[in-house]
Amino acid sequence: MRVVSMGGDFKLEILFTDLLRRAGNAPRLVVVRNLSGKACEISLSQADTRCEATVAPGQSTWLFSVERGPVKIVVLSDRKMLEKCLELEPPRTVEFDLIMFSHVDLGYTASISEVEKLQAVYTAKALEYHRNSLAFPEESRFRWNIETTWALSCFEKVHGPDQTQKVHDLLKVGEFGIGALFLHHYADRAEFEELFHSLRKVRSLKAAGISIKSAFLSDVPGMSTGLLELLAESGVENLFMSINNFVAPFKEYTNLRSPFWWKLPGGKRILTWFTDDPKWAYIEGYRFFGSDLKTLEGEILEKLVAMDGRGYGLPVFAIPMAIDNREPVFIPVELIKEWNLIWRNPRITTATIDGFFERLRSFASNLPEIEGEFNGWWTSNVLAYPRENSLSSITFSMLHEAALLNHVSGGGHEEEIKEGFELLSGFNEHSGGGGLYLSKDPEAILEAVSQGFGWIFRASRLSGRILVELRESLFGSGRYITVLNPTGVARNDFCVMDCDDPDLGLKASDGTYVPSLFYSGKLYFYPGRLEAFEHRSFLPGKVVRGARETSHSKGGLDITTCDYELSFNDRGELCSVVVRESDRELLSPPLTAGRLKIVRLPVNPVDNLSDAINHDELYTGRTPPGSEEDYLPLECGHRVFESAWGTIVEFEPLDLYCRPFRKTYLLPAKSGEIILAVRFNYVYGVGPSDFLFLEVPLGMERPKISYRTSGRIARLEDLISGSGTDTLTVLGALRIESPNDRDCSLNIGLEGINLVDFESPSPLQFRPIHQASGRLFFRLFSGNLQNRFASPFLNGEPMEFAVRLSIKSSGLCRYSAAIRHPLSVFRSDLRKEPLLAGLRASENVELFFGRDNSTKTALFAKEIAGETGYLYTGEGIRYTLEPYSFIRVRGAEG
Repeated sequence: MRVVSMGGDFKLEILFTDLLRRAGNAPRLVVVRNLSGKACEISLSQADTRCEATVAPGQSTWLFSVERGPVKIVVLSDRKMLEKCLELEPPRTVEFDLIMFSHVDLGYTASISEVEKLQAVYTAKALEYHRNSLAFPEESRFRWNIETTWALSCFEKVHGPDQTQKVHDLLKVGEFGIGALFLHHYADRAEFEELFHSLRKVRSLKAAGISIKSAFLSDVPGMSTGLLELLAESGVENLFMSINNFVAPFKEYTNLRSPFWWKLPGGKRILTWFTDDPKWAYIEGYRFFGSDLKTLEGEILEKLVAMDGRGYGLPVFAIPMAIDNREPVFIPVELIKEWNLIWRNPRITTATIDGFFERLRSFASNLPEIEGEFNGWWTSNVLAYPRENSLSSITFSMLHEAALLNHVSGGGHEEEIKEGFELLSGFNEHSGGGGLYLSKDPEAILEAVSQGFGWIFRASRLSGRILVELRESLFGSGRYITVLNPTGVARNDFCVMDCDDPDLGLKASDGTYVPSLFYSGKLYFYPGRLEAFEHRSFLPGKVVRGARETSHSKGGLDITTCDYELSFNDRGELCSVVVRESDRELLSPPLTAGRLKIVRLPVNPVDNLSDAINHDELYTGRTPPGSEEDYLPLECGHRVFESAWGTIVEFEPLDLYCRPFRKTYLLPAKSGEIILAVRFNYVYGVGPSDFLFLEVPLGMERPKISYRTSGRIARLEDLISGSGTDTLTVLGALRIESPNDRDCSLNIGLEGINLVDFESPSPLQFRPIHQASGRLFFRLFSGNLQNRFASPFLNGEPMEFAVRLSIKSSGLCRYSAAIRHPLSVFRSDLRKEPLLAGLRASENVELFFGRDNSTKTALFAKEIAGETGYLYTGEGIRYTLEPYSFIRVRGAEG
């Protein structure tokens, strides 16, 4: 488009638009705006046409000119005249593709059971609308997109095979579209194996002849390159991101230009589009196609101006039209039909997601390539229910082991394991199974959250039952204690088992006792080195332990272990941690590790979401002065427990009637680990918008930080523009390296903790530039009373969190595996033969069992550290894995 300004006394703005009507010799729409205080007459003259109009002060009008070539402009006002001649360039040809779908949102606008019913109804309604539109012109035929494969399953469960086949047929011919994601996963906290199982429906549809080439990512869950690699492996080539700019202002902080190529670590590329609207993201289409032709014309003009403003030059542009769990509407096809009868440019057409990307690819060869992870913005949603999120991690570990044992035993629990992974993925949907925020009805909130949290509790109970059956089937029942390494790398970690006998000990096969320590209903012990998928059995026995302290001692405490010299103050905080081998102080004095901090905020975001973006203290990190303080800085007493296994130091407030928390430091012998476990017996003095943190200040300035995303070890600086860059969402571990000393590195594992802040504790502090330091704040929970009230599973039970710090772990891959998949301990009979003899992998390769194309169960291997990895099968076959490669292993079917 071209803008002509008539200056001086006239103050006239003439916009030669790209809109071309079908009728007449002068098809090009010209919008004239009179910005002066006087009326004016304007005429546009070409070789054989002339049009004119009078424009009142402050008003605008439409004229029509030739499509291209010379034009003479004459303006008269207050007896003054101004002439200007110009040569019009041809208008830009552009097509707007309307992509209609219903955004699947679990637990925000409706409960899960209601969403399931609605999505089934919506697909049926889309079938009806498609039939009703068959007589319409091709470009305005009703086309529907099923946003997720879960939504398609909702339809298939309710309707019979005939209706299901109709949908499948429309998907095959491209009249309907479907996105590849099962749901909108928290990709930066879900696991690669979990995400692999979530694409099972894609593989099933592919086997049935339905090609799925695109994925929707709506709202703000984030996207990891590991998930993108899985999508690419399944034949998905395109990603349509409708990132929420309403509560999480993605566009404010990104310099990404849409569209772009997302280059993956393994070398593949995904063509990526993100929506243009600065506020409404996927709701954008309702501005255009929700009312009448006049509104549509105004919005199209405004969009073309915006596209010019940001230099968008491609001839294809997508407009998504969706609302959370909203039904399909027919009015857009009628408006598009009417539009295309009047206007020939821009052309507007209904589109499927695959159809849009197919047209876009013709013009995408020179688009920029972007590399990195997109960290989610709404991960703070999970803070209000840390127990349930911790349970999701435990459940994933159980399902991982169940898939292994099921494979070895012949596959009798395949469908139950599938169900467990689906429930887990549902809970890890972008709302995290959270509350019905839009409702003010306590019973509705309770019902919605019961269903959301119910998914993870059902998955936990299901996976627990499967494991009991599989363990008994493979290992039998008896008096032995068996330890199983459920991963493909060798392990030498300690084990934890529930125990009600403080004098219980374990004997190895040679009759010697293994190092162990009993504390607070658990037995900690070392089983020795376990190879990939190896198990080892121990015989319970009695051991004589020293006298146990029953009362707490006052004051500070100094302790020396084989690895550290540690000093504690009387509040249960670490004042100093010196590594004995190097005489290096790990902490940043005078700060202390283990201090509880609270950020007090006056505004509860759920009470004012409509104005959320203006809450500086919540959404831009500008917290009010004095909002941060120590949380319950109570004087504590300590108890010390010691054995050959190591040392445990417990701190509790001295007041017997005020013990809201307990801090426990586990110091396993010769492991190089310090484990800080915090237990909240009850929450005291936490307001509805307050956030609680655990501070660990490391003595490093601007360290290099790596973290584990799904399917990859990534650097902090690998986050793409627009990510929530002050916050990492991790399920496993972080690695922190000093820039001045390559030998100085720490691994930090997280248990029950989902968020890490660097430098300062501030909820939802989204910054375009991140200056990391070694001062870490682990977000434990927020005091959002709505979620706390709504969770039917809180029941006054304690909440537990743990931070594991290690100086001796060989790498992040191995340490992350220890956090995500702890060594499994259970009672059994004596079984000596191995489960999978000879199967082993390098430490940067993950192994898991799954179903390929929904036909056969197989072993899958994923390299996650950007290094060359290897795998040996039981048959002696060696596989070499290139950096970030993902393969199905032949010869490992059991």
